[in-house]
Amino acid sequence: MRKRLPYLIGVLSACLLFVLLLSRSSFAEIKAIEAQYTYALGDNDSKAYALRIATQEAQRKALEQAGAFVASLPAVKEYRLTGDEVTAYTAGIVATDVAASEDRGTAQHPEVLVRVKCRIDTDALVRQIDRYQENEELRDQFDDMARQRTALQKERDDLIKRLAAARDKEKAAAVQQKLGAVLAREESSDTTKRIWSQVSPEIDFLSGGEVNREAQLGDLADPISKLETVVQMDPENQQARVLLAILYEQQKDLQQAEKLLREGLVLHPNRALLHLRLGIVLREQKRYPEAFQEFRFIEKKRPNHPQMLFQTALTHKANGNCRLAAAYMKRLLLYTRNVDRPEIEKLKPKARQVIESCGGQAPKQQR
Repeated sequence: MRKRLPYLIGVLSACLLFVLLLSRSSFAEIKAIEAQYTYALGDNDSKAYALRIATQEAQRKALEQAGAFVASLPAVKEYRLTGDEVTAYTAGIVATDVAASEDRGTAQHPEVLVRVKCRIDTDALVRQIDRYQENEELRDQFDDMARQRTALQKERDDLIKRLAAARDKEKAAAVQQKLGAVLAREESSDTTKRIWSQVSPEIDFLSGGEVNREAQLGDLADPISKLETVVQMDPENQQARVLLAILYEQQKDLQQAEKLLREGLVLHPNRALLHLRLGIVLREQKRYPEAFQEFRFIEKKRPNHPQMLFQTALTHKANGNCRLAAAYMKRLLLYTRNVDRPEIEKLKPKARQVIESCGGQAPKQQR
């Protein structure tokens, strides 16, 4: 019996582990949400514009419902997010699809109805929120998206009122042109979000995978083409610009990635994520002094920024300066000694490796 005891303990442990994993997976939920919106055409409306407006409004209703559902999740409640934060995360992560559209009303009073649906994988959504909660730079992306979306909605609502009130065909045509431009920006934002939701889980935006060579993103030609169109149409769409630059890095087109990031810094000169990515791209081109300039911009504002310390150290190592490479990695380990977030934890082995390869001794790990 004693000889069989270790075997029995092993079997019981395996069974317990299986039960725990099964019970954990049982909490996962796939939530389907549907919404619809009917737009009544006025004298100055076109059917094409009516369909686009109804689509945007149906999506807004679906995301409002999705936001209420997400806010009710126990895991999300633990973050103590504000209503605006929940809205920003939900709208940035959850993609909607048009399920159906149909003409309604009468010949005198035509209407267009659009139905949309979205699907929420609660486990995947919570993992993404957890990731973004750890990163101030990625949270900035969602804040920007939320502000832009709100501003575009208000602008569209105002233009629709002006269009309905227009009594002159020339004025109505001018308002229609402005309305078309706003709708195009909203649709380009939708395109960006859809691509973001598809590829962002595979991308290391900030650090460990330097230029994400190992990410399995499949055929990038289609998302790159779409994002290029978005950036040309809406140059201030920072999310599209950052994502496109990283996809160009994935394809080793560092010159194009640099161009996009520099253009982004003209519009958003204080964004740490843009400086960090540009520094990495410059290092990959062995332009070390320029790379240090980008990292120093962040260091002046946030001296203990973990990814900045990590990337600065890697750049010193690539430039042959082991002393400074080890010094920056030691700063990283000391500053994050009590930090156990996954994003930070994956930096620490590489940091110790650099210190040891430079003949130094890494700070002891905290227990």
